[in-house]
Amino acid sequence: MSDAPEPPPTPTPTDPAAGAPPSATLREAPVPHPVLLAVRHLFVRAPKRVLLDDISLELNDREVTAIIGPSGCGKTTFIRTLNRMVEVSPGLRVEGSVRYKGQEIYGAGIDPVQVRRRIGMVFQRPIVFPMSIYENVAFGLRLEGTDEDEVEATVERSLKRAGLWREVGDSLEAPALQLSGGQQQRLCIARALATGPRVLLMDEPTASLDPVGTQKIEDLLFELKHEYSVVIVTHNMQQAARVADRTAFFYGGKLVEVDETARLFETPRERLTEQYITGRFG
Repeated sequence: MSDAPEPPPTPTPTDPAAGAPPSATLREAPVPHPVLLAVRHLFVRAPKRVLLDDISLELNDREVTAIIGPSGCGKTTFIRTLNRMVEVSPGLRVEGSVRYKGQEIYGAGIDPVQVRRRIGMVFQRPIVFPMSIYENVAFGLRLEGTDEDEVEATVERSLKRAGLWREVGDSLEAPALQLSGGQQQRLCIARALATGPRVLLMDEPTASLDPVGTQKIEDLLFELKHEYSVVIVTHNMQQAARVADRTAFFYGGKLVEVDETARLFETPRERLTEQYITGRFG
């Protein structure tokens, strides 16, 4: 992987479906500045409407960014563009630029599977495989052909980072489906962390959890941001205020405003933001 500096980004239309066969690799050069993901003039178009309309946003290393806005505003579509999960939805077309450490993730030959290893994702409802706790975390490592000793060490490390090791470390061979909802969500986080991402995308990760499970996930976010860039979609503005360093407000497929969380909630610049956070709509 080359450490040579990249030229400044020039947003260009990109159609993932028409890309060259995957062959290029994402570099793991040191981040020269805090911006880990840079989005420029991003559009996502469906056959009859625009889902995301000219989004430009920078996501910093070792920071939690919350994405808020009413239902249907483009929050989930946005984070799915950040690791090319949007491509699994037929008929959607991506235009613009998404750069990870300065490299275009929609560039010719870039393997989307490799992108998803660098930029992991946790979904709204836990997706637990019908196998043991251990094998759930080891799943991605086995696909990569990782040595078994490294698999064992990584499973333990990932469960510790996800705050689950103390609860399951003595029962790794137990079926993962026997875990509580909150434990299953933390298991999904451990599985995402096992492949070594730098960015973790979380789409409403506490929406299906009780208050105890929600609190554990929120506590975990404070730990994870010491090593990762975390992007969380949430419908809960109180949650955004508790966990996020910065918050971005989306409406109608557009980015209305982004700022430090306290400033956005206390003194928003845009009237539309003020109306949303004071409950006048949404």
